[in-house]
Amino acid sequence: MNRQRRSTGTMLVAFCVAFGLGCEPSSPQTTDSQTNWLSECRIDEQCGPFSCLCGVCTNACTGDDGCADLPGASCVVAGDPGSIARCGGSLPTSAGLCLPRCEDSACPSGQMCVADVCTPVPQSSSEIRIETARRYQTLTGYGASVAYVEDEITSHPRGPALQQALFGDLGLDVLRFRNRYATPGDDDLTIASELIDAAAASLGRVPSVFLTSWSPPASMKANAALQCSGNQPTCTLIRGTNGFDYGAYAAYWRQSIDAYLAVGIVPDYIGLQNNPNWSPTSAELGEACRFLPVEGMGTVLQGGVETSALFPGFAEAQAAVLSAFDGLATVPKILAPETSDVGSVADYAAVLDIATVDALSHHLYGADPLNFDSADMTELGALAAEQERPIFQTEMTADGFGTAVLTHYATAVEGASAYLQAMLVGSASGPAASPSALVGLTANDFTLQDPYYALRHFALHTDPGWVRVDAQSSDVRLLSSAWLSPAEDALTVIVVNTGMAPISAELAIAGFTITSSEVRRTVFDGVERFANLGQLSTEGVLEIPGRAIVTMALAR
Repeated sequence: MNRQRRSTGTMLVAFCVAFGLGCEPSSPQTTDSQTNWLSECRIDEQCGPFSCLCGVCTNACTGDDGCADLPGASCVVAGDPGSIARCGGSLPTSAGLCLPRCEDSACPSGQMCVADVCTPVPQSSSEIRIETARRYQTLTGYGASVAYVEDEITSHPRGPALQQALFGDLGLDVLRFRNRYATPGDDDLTIASELIDAAAASLGRVPSVFLTSWSPPASMKANAALQCSGNQPTCTLIRGTNGFDYGAYAAYWRQSIDAYLAVGIVPDYIGLQNNPNWSPTSAELGEACRFLPVEGMGTVLQGGVETSALFPGFAEAQAAVLSAFDGLATVPKILAPETSDVGSVADYAAVLDIATVDALSHHLYGADPLNFDSADMTELGALAAEQERPIFQTEMTADGFGTAVLTHYATAVEGASAYLQAMLVGSASGPAASPSALVGLTANDFTLQDPYYALRHFALHTDPGWVRVDAQSSDVRLLSSAWLSPAEDALTVIVVNTGMAPISAELAIAGFTITSSEVRRTVFDGVERFANLGQLSTEGVLEIPGRAIVTMALAR
């Protein structure tokens, strides 16, 4: 596609946020005055001698001979990115489509080049406006947790290819580790060091390292075990004659940091306890340790019956840990409280010494991407702005489309500076066992899963230090966000179509003159995954089907 140049501060880019199938057919647009080949259509009757295939008048084909009578046409086979793009991210029903290629030449008037195939320019019906002068949070990055399978990554038979996919190809910025110090049989911290080195080699920079405790050692737990299941009153710290031993808990954390430093790992942030407001029910099994905001009585379920129990305080534990860090050459930053949901953050933040909290943090469990209520996020965003603290979303599991939606809401509505998926990889039991992991492992191979592609749309064309700028849509089904590089020479725009129906829009970019671009698209209900559609055309038109995400990496 041709590069775009604009001499003014505002450039209007019209694009259709569904594959032109939702645009009403206009008067025939033709490459041959005797036919209506390549006109937009809905039904065969609009196409004269042709068929309406994937919203355009053309012929099905099995080889180039079937397209010989059409000027410049080739038989673009069903699996070709051009055919898939023309068919809204899905495979066409025929073996191929007669379409003109556009690798070495521009398309005729009224057409644009998408995935190296000429296709009709659709109309727009709504607007997305980007204001680069209106700026918000600075990006810390996108990432994922590596809780239990560090060794499966470093020892995998396809290690170099896997590590390139996980880090360089994904654009990952943050690795979150489960604190494995003093965990019998699982305390070889050098594996984490090897993984960080592999990430740095692939990325060309060291990723940020988050370290969080899933549970303190079993010797410090009232249930004498790392894991809990239905024993909520005892899924917490052990009590002695003098009450909860916050000093021992603080010593555990100081020794943990010393152990990680000894193998060359310097955590950028630590979280004292993963999900401190949660403990597993009898139907669940997991590492946990319950903390109330401050020490006191709390209500939990025991055998299906509400029971009162005494729990330690997160505020008291954090104060003790910070005191134990005195003397450390490099004190890690504190992220807190890493609650399982957004709404609980305020309860913990209200009793913490906010001066000792470097980032407010939470997970997103209980959030429904298909029926999302952003009220809690809006409130937390206001609290973070009042306290002048960044927000990190540090753990969530969702499918590909859900990840795209939740990442948008966390970053563009709440104002989060980081978004982390719960699982970087699923275990070698197979991808089907871990569908929400970014990458599924098998004994000898790996599979890039839908959440991987969703996060890649946000991560690959942004980096730590980029700033979110204002992006507003006139259609509530379009979720749009935009990030500007520190040098202000690159702008990445991400749009998620949450609807099933096609949407068309006009993108107005103020304060950024485009000289080159790259367009990538994923259609979660189709087969298209992070497909390279080429550059934005001279007409400035882009097409996206429903339940899809598109990223435009723009440069000037």
